[in-house]
Formats: sequence, structure tokens, C-alpha cells
Amino acid sequence: MYCDLPEFGRCCFCMPLRKGVLVFGYINLFFSAFLVGLHSYGVHYQKNVFSVYHGITTGVPTELSIALYCLEIILTSFLIYGAHKRIISYMKWFYYFTVTTTVAAILIQILEFTSYRSFGFIIEVCLFSASGLFIQIYLILHVRSLIKKLEMDGPHLYDNPLHQIVTGEAKIESNGIYNNTTVEPNTV
Repeated sequence: MYCDLPEFGRCCFCMPLRKGVLVFGYINLFFSAFLVGLHSYGVHYQKNVFSVYHGITTGVPTELSIALYCLEIILTSFLIYGAHKRIISYMKWFYYFTVTTTVAAILIQILEFTSYRSFGFIIEVCLFSASGLFIQIYLILHVRSLIKKLEMDGPHLYDNPLHQIVTGEAKIESNGIYNNTTVEPNTV
């Protein structure tokens, strides 16, 4: 069965796509840095710390979770730099890493559900996991849409938000001239 993934033109239905990816990137960077500090504190002062990776309660050791968050900080920095400078390869590195870690975390979470005995605990963990998973998938889809948009348009095209609202397309040629549908000639 064939299924297309959605392509977004705007982030959260109000921001331009590139700026929305940048906002999500900065939030992801600060969140990852916070969780590195939190997990490091927990490892230093306590034993048997409950590890969480993007809402997925993983059965992996906390040290591995810290390493994944450190790697995510580096690749999120690549995403932010790539989105600012419109470098597609940097954004692709983040995209592939995020897809891989999300799929791995989902598989580990499914294996964890088989070991739980309490139905109430499964529901609680499932709701917690779903919220983190949906945010992560939303970011993945936006980064994918931005990569496709930059590959199709090229790095030297600029967005015109008003033209995008009126006609549905927002391309300015690299010489700075709008296409001919922007201003229609007066035919009286």
C-alpha cells in the first residue's frame, strides 16, 4: 500500500517553514542539554535512575541515554547551522539520526511493554510515550519538508509570505524578479 508523507509549507500553520524548524531546533537543543544535566546529576547522586529518551521510557542504561543526548546536541547544532545557512547535507545528517533513534526507541518501548505486568502502568507509560513521540515525528516531518523544499528550489530563492498566501506559491527568481503572476496587467 502506497502512502505519502505530508509536506508542510508552514510550521504550526503560522510560521514560515525554515523559521519554524529553527525554533524547534533551538528548543530541542536546550531540552537535550537540560536532560544531559539532569541524567548526569541522577547518575552522580543516585543509582537505578529511570531513563527517558524523547518520551520513550527505555530500558537502556542511563549512561547510553546521556551519550545519545550528547550526540543529539551535536546533530541539532548541525540542523540549526544548516537551516541558517541553507546547507542541505547538515540537515540530512540530523534527519537520518533522528529517524534512526526514533525507530530504535519505538522498538525498545514495544519490547518493554511485554515485560510490564500492570495494565494501569502500561496506559500511563503509553500516554507519556505518545506525547514525546508525536513531537519528535512532527519535527522529523518538518525537517523533511524543509529539505525537500530546499532541494527543489535551490539555496538562492527567497520566500514572499504575502505572495504565498495569495497565489499559493512563493518563489522569487535568483535575479530578484517575481514571476509574472505577482502583478497582473491592467486589462481595461
